[in-house]
Amino acid sequence: MKNESILVSARSPELAGKVRLVLEQEFFNITDICSSGTETLRKARMYKPDLIILDYDLGDMTGFQVAEVVINGGLGSVIMLANQMQKDYAEQYFEYPYLICLAKPINKAVLSNSVEIALKSRKGLRTLEDEIVRLKDDIETRKCVEKAKGILMEKLGIGEDEAYARIRKRSMDSQMPMKTVAEIIIETMC
Repeated sequence: MKNESILVSARSPELAGKVRLVLEQEFFNITDICSSGTETLRKARMYKPDLIILDYDLGDMTGFQVAEVVINGGLGSVIMLANQMQKDYAEQYFEYPYLICLAKPINKAVLSNSVEIALKSRKGLRTLEDEIVRLKDDIETRKCVEKAKGILMEKLGIGEDEAYARIRKRSMDSQMPMKTVAEIIIETMC
């Protein structure tokens, strides 16, 4: 069985059963099946699945409404099953990197391949998002260290290399990140 979790949401038990059967034959892990939009959102928050397969008609909500909440909330990727007109609408007005829209009737191979693509894309985008967060943190650390260096240089009359060495040494001696040491210097010496 594959590690990624999939939540299936369809108002029709027959459609949900067919989707589940196709995916389980391909060894995908089906976490649960939902029959309404509100149930889907509740279970999406509870299970945090990697992928949600939504039918367009969920009774209390449309698949688009659920997809928007799921994607904007970072709750998973979405494959939406819709008729051709709904699919065309989705492709025209929704440009989410985590949304794939498939026209019904669904071909088994297309569904299986779309699931593979959605899961791989989500994994790749998550890696990129994590890298962006790390880079932003690195930039903030550098800004903070530069400001602290400037303060040390001005207050102690030392050079840039010496100021950096002092911040680095204090960081190692106290086992605190350089950003924390720099923040303390900024707070106490400004």
